Amino acid sequence: MDIARQLKQSMGTGSVLFGQRQTISACSKGDARLVIVAANCPPNYISQLSDAHPDVPVHQVMMVNSQLGAACAKPFPVSALCVIDPGQSDLLSLPPNV
Repeated sequence: MDIARQLKQSMGTGSVLFGQRQTISACSKGDARLVIVAANCPPNYISQLSDAHPDVPVHQVMMVNSQLGAACAKPFPVSALCVIDPGQSDLLSLPPNV
């Protein structure tokens, strides 16, 4: 699966939130359906997120935060994002891998 293409599709037709704080907030509210984290996302953040919200799948991509930001067409690094509504993308088919 081309994650960059799927992210752009989801951003155009669905709803995606960027950043660690917004991701945690969306998970706490029960809005997040999938969390995607960068390869260099702090391990303590990932474990904290997984422990607090075991029902939300977390998928770690092989891109570092600057590459993930570029894949999302953002001018800043993105270490974590959450999918609220996948739109016409296939992002929800990504398996949890952390």
